[in-house]
Amino acid sequence: IYYNIRVHYKTRMVVHGVEESFLRNRRHISAVAAPDNEYPKKTKRNKVSQMEKYLLESNIDGLKFLAISEGGLVHDAHRRKVWPALLGITMLETLVPPTSEDILNHKDYHQVVMDVNRSLKRFPPCISDEQRPGLQEQLTRIIIRVLGAHPELCYYQGYHDVAITFLLVVGEEMGFRILEKLSLSHLKPFMASTMEETSYFLQFMYPIIKRENSELFDFIEESDLGTIFSLPWVITWFGHVLNDYSDVVRLYDYFMVQPPEMSIYFATALVLFRSSEILERCERDMASIHSLLGRIPLRLPFEDLIKDSLRLYEKYNLKSLAKEVDQRIQRENDQINDRRKMISTMRHGRLGFKKLYLLKIVGKIALLSTPVIL
Repeated sequence: IYYNIRVHYKTRMVVHGVEESFLRNRRHISAVAAPDNEYPKKTKRNKVSQMEKYLLESNIDGLKFLAISEGGLVHDAHRRKVWPALLGITMLETLVPPTSEDILNHKDYHQVVMDVNRSLKRFPPCISDEQRPGLQEQLTRIIIRVLGAHPELCYYQGYHDVAITFLLVVGEEMGFRILEKLSLSHLKPFMASTMEETSYFLQFMYPIIKRENSELFDFIEESDLGTIFSLPWVITWFGHVLNDYSDVVRLYDYFMVQPPEMSIYFATALVLFRSSEILERCERDMASIHSLLGRIPLRLPFEDLIKDSLRLYEKYNLKSLAKEVDQRIQRENDQINDRRKMISTMRHGRLGFKKLYLLKIVGKIALLSTPVIL
């Protein structure tokens, strides 16, 4: 079921009634984000006390430490204060919102609306059916405002998965400011005019996997897995693939205070964590491994994965791996060009290869060249 967004800009830019109702329900969303039975109450009280102290002192390093440490920022009530502080955002500056015509006439408006209409699964169960259309309107406005303010940024499918997290936690206005800030830093590589920089970014997983688990590396290399499986993970900060809202906001606590490349280290840590599954359950085949990695387990040890990603970050500098990545990309490009030449030759009837092999080659090229729909 998809909700159609009806944009009523003739009155106000704020959806009447929805935001107040949404704010009343925030305590329910936050309850999802930090169940008491998963985080010791005494530890929670100590962390909350530290957060309040660091906020008063404007101790950003202290807040960063708490965001990384086990349990993250614990509760959305604290995220609403800490996230803006971490990014140096205040509400002192008054921003003039775009007009209805600006929103409706933006070149990406229709694509954004289509993607937002597919965002229903990202709303926690406590958000009622009556609230969702209004929140989707707010989500569309946030995205178009960022794109309109920074025309050098290009919209990508999955950007709405990032934006909705900020909307749910901090509301529309602060959500816009946070999304704008991160779009000019952490998310900027994904907002280039082509996916070339993003594709290059993803390739760094393989040199790290090779050094950490050579058996796994050989297995996935022989399967021609590629990096497409990890694209939705990285460009949405895992927001698109995780079903539990609490897991999403916990990772956002972490990624927000880390360098932009940390999502690559986390993705690599996740692949390494699932190495036994891959080696024992998968065929040495791209489709088999891609299918397994595309299904994220419901209960992952996120705190352990965060520690693993930090360990990988400390151990492997991306600059030291760049030459290897460049060579890898060159080999892949050469292979694709060779396969295309082979297909062209087959079409002219010069080679008698089996049709099944031809289909496999065509499928490989199609997968490498087809955009992922999120």
